[in-house]
Amino acid sequence: MKNKNSGIGHDDKRELLTAIFTLCLLDEFVSEEVLDELVSDSRKAALKRVASLRPSKKGSIEFDVLGHVIYQWQRSPKYLAEDGNPQRIPARGKAPSIESLFREISRMDYFELGLRHLQQLGRIQRIRAGLYLPRHEVTIVQTLRPELVELLVRTINRVVATVLHNTSLTKKDAIRLIERVTAVPDLPDTEIESFKLFAREQGGALINTMNDWLERRRGETKARRTNRSHLTAGLHVFAFVEGNPK
Repeated sequence: MKNKNSGIGHDDKRELLTAIFTLCLLDEFVSEEVLDELVSDSRKAALKRVASLRPSKKGSIEFDVLGHVIYQWQRSPKYLAEDGNPQRIPARGKAPSIESLFREISRMDYFELGLRHLQQLGRIQRIRAGLYLPRHEVTIVQTLRPELVELLVRTINRVVATVLHNTSLTKKDAIRLIERVTAVPDLPDTEIESFKLFAREQGGALINTMNDWLERRRGETKARRTNRSHLTAGLHVFAFVEGNPK
């Protein structure tokens, strides 16, 4: 069920709220009265924050499709030069071209808009003679969009689900999903820019390695045409900087 005025369905919102309330109620010191008070205070704070955030709605970005296009461009022999690097290709025309990449993944309906999104997100760069090259850096969206809000909802749900999954397993030798964090409370503010760059480099390398692993197995499954059930699986990496209470 979708809300007519939002890209996020009511079911997604319900799951998000359920996840948050679950975390609160797992704390034995949070009664229903305390929870009601927290909800009221949080709602007021959220209204103030939303007033300054107006999501852009200029065409939905399909991140998975764009990531697939770049992956194929960087891995498929048809789109690689003799030295193993991605070829410089035109936007339109027969293969190799960006248009043919969309065609090969059966998403020609998204090509024109997808081409603009690839440029807006900095995933491709135009060089001489109207040719393009893919950029290796992962997508970092710099404006708040409905798709990002939906991704945030899913991320919170997945974090809660991961913690509950890991804590519900009774066998000590059971394989649990990774859930790790590293942080220090006293990084000098002069190091923040360096931290951002280092985190992007390390996080990008990890995501690329994981993406290769997932895409290989995804492709092998498609090639075998198995009737096995499929699950969504992935890894979400993010860095954070926050002020400490005085």
